[in-house]
Amino acid sequence: MRFFLFARPNSSVIGASTFLQLQLSGFSVGGSFSRQSDRLRRCVGAYGAVALACFLLLVVGVERLSASERVVAVVGPVKVQVTRGLPKGHPKLNTGPEAALNGPAGGPAQIGRSAPGHGVPAHYTRGQLLDALFLELRDADTLGNAQSISRRIHSLFMQSGSHTLDLLMMRSAKAIEGKEYGLALDLLDAVVRLDPGYVEGWNRRATVYFLKEDLGRSLADIEQVLRIEPRHYPALSGFAMILRKTGKNDKALEVFQHVLSIYPLLENAQDAVKSLREELWGQYH
Repeated sequence: MRFFLFARPNSSVIGASTFLQLQLSGFSVGGSFSRQSDRLRRCVGAYGAVALACFLLLVVGVERLSASERVVAVVGPVKVQVTRGLPKGHPKLNTGPEAALNGPAGGPAQIGRSAPGHGVPAHYTRGQLLDALFLELRDADTLGNAQSISRRIHSLFMQSGSHTLDLLMMRSAKAIEGKEYGLALDLLDAVVRLDPGYVEGWNRRATVYFLKEDLGRSLADIEQVLRIEPRHYPALSGFAMILRKTGKNDKALEVFQHVLSIYPLLENAQDAVKSLREELWGQYH
């Protein structure tokens, strides 16, 4: 078997568990690879050869994964990231109604700066602020408080740092509202090309593909969203909806339950978990 090793813009990096599944699935490499491995061992030592062999297996093997399996490989690590580290004794964020003004309608949030009344230290980075907000979202005791926190998280997700991207996103929103999905996709294609690290570009394009019932492309974009921000509960909810739409109710239930571990008071996810449990109970009894 010949191996052509090259950089691919859309190639996926998969987790250790998926790598193990590939090994157990019967994927094998031929004699050509063995000869190359012998040369590698002589040149760079056994560890280098093994590392390269694993990398080649990932590059070739990932094409065997379905779109939903690749998303599952990304979703897997999320559970340990909801409570990732914050400075000890971080102040409780002000997430009341006045804090919600710091969302899309009230202008962009100020990252890394203290905002009067928000209780956020000036040294907080964007990542630390998101971590703090996700902890507050998990522990919110009322629906109104949770929704205010959610709006602030969405505000941070929406910040692109670019007037060009902001304009493209605004125009894409209008196109979606008018059901001009082709135009919306053209605009969002430009967004993800200009800034592949901008999470909402991928998320909105995934939404448009879902509306067009192009579930494969929607899943591919959801995968990108979760690589950038694994706690992105709207994208996780979209993934669960696609699983449900394609008859994978047991997997959909797992993903919705995971959404509730991030945002326990999200009503849509609560309703979905309840109905899926009833459907699955009816199937097995």
